[in-house]
Amino acid sequence: EKLSQKSFGEKVISEYQTRKAKIRGTEIERGAAFRFERGQIYKGYKILRAEIREAEQRGENIVGKKALLKEIRGRAKIMERDLDELDRQFHENIENVDIETEFGNFTIPVVELDLAKDVKPEEDKRTPYFFLGSIATNFHQSACFSMAMALEGHKVYVPMQPEQPAVKKPDNFGETLSREGNLRPYAQITRGIIEKIGLKEFNLVGYSMGATTSLELATDPELLGLNDLTIIEPLGIEEKGLLKLGKEFGFTQAMLKTIPSSEARIKTFFQGAEAGQGEFGLFLKAGNILSKKHFDPEKLKTINPKGRFQVWTGTKSPVVNEKLAEYIFLKTEELRRAQNPDASPL
Repeated sequence: EKLSQKSFGEKVISEYQTRKAKIRGTEIERGAAFRFERGQIYKGYKILRAEIREAEQRGENIVGKKALLKEIRGRAKIMERDLDELDRQFHENIENVDIETEFGNFTIPVVELDLAKDVKPEEDKRTPYFFLGSIATNFHQSACFSMAMALEGHKVYVPMQPEQPAVKKPDNFGETLSREGNLRPYAQITRGIIEKIGLKEFNLVGYSMGATTSLELATDPELLGLNDLTIIEPLGIEEKGLLKLGKEFGFTQAMLKTIPSSEARIKTFFQGAEAGQGEFGLFLKAGNILSKKHFDPEKLKTINPKGRFQVWTGTKSPVVNEKLAEYIFLKTEELRRAQNPDASPL
C-alpha cells in the first residue's frame, strides 16, 4: 500500500529511479523503464527500513519485519538480474527478418525475449507470444509491456513498426499507404514475419495500432497457428477523421495524461527514445488509416482463434469509445456464436 502512494514530487517531477549506469559486463546503458523498476525496488527497501526503525523506537518486536526485508532482498536480486538480462536482450537478441509482400520487400528488426534459456528447444512446450505495439514504435519503446510478459516466463517476439527508420522498406511505401488506405499492408507484413521466423503456433497480442493490425490479421482465413488473441485499445471501429484522432492522441493523451505524469513520461517518452523515432510522413499516413472505420461485427465474426479471445478497452480511454466498442464486440460475439457455437468465447 505504501509503495503505491506517491508524493506530489513523484507524480509530477521524478519517480524513484536508479542512476544511469551500464549493465554489468556490457557497454549497454540501462534503459529508463528498467531504471524505474529498479527504483521501485529501492523505494520498497526505504519504506520497510523506515518501518523497522519506527517499530524499534516503539519497542516492538522487529524480527518479522527484518525477515521480510531479507526475503525481499533475495527476491529483488533475482528480479534485478532478470531486468538486466531482458534489457541486454533488447539490444542483442535482434534478428533482421526479410519478407516479401505484394507491396514490396521489407527487412524488419525483431527482438526475441526469453529468460528460460536453459529449456531445450525440443522440450519447450510454451506457446510464444507475438506482440504488436502502438504506431511508429520500436521494440525498445514497447519494452514495458513485452518485458512484463517475459518476466512471467513467456517467450516474446516484438517487431519494429514499419514507420521506424531502421526498417528497410520500398521507397514508395508512403504512396502505398495513401493508395490502399487500409490495414492490408500492415497485416501482410505481420503475417510475413510470423511465417518467416517459423511460428507454427503463437499467441497474438496487439495494443492500439498493433491491436487494429491484429484484428485485420485475425480475419485472414489463411492465417495458421493463432492460439490466444488479445486485443487492447483497438482503433478502426469508428470513423474519426485525422483531426479528431490527432486531438485525442496529441492533446487528450499526451498533454493531459502523459506529460503531467512522471511515470508515464519515463515509460513512453524516455524509454527507447534514443533507438529511433518513427518517420513523420509515414506516421501521418498510418494515422490517417487508423482514423477510418475498418471493422464491423460482420467482418469480425470470422475471427476464430484456437485459444482465448479477449478485447480490453480502458474505461477512461481518450481514443477508444468504450460504449461503442462494447456494442460492436457484443454483437460480434452474437454472430460468432450463431455461426460456430463451439468457438472460444469472446
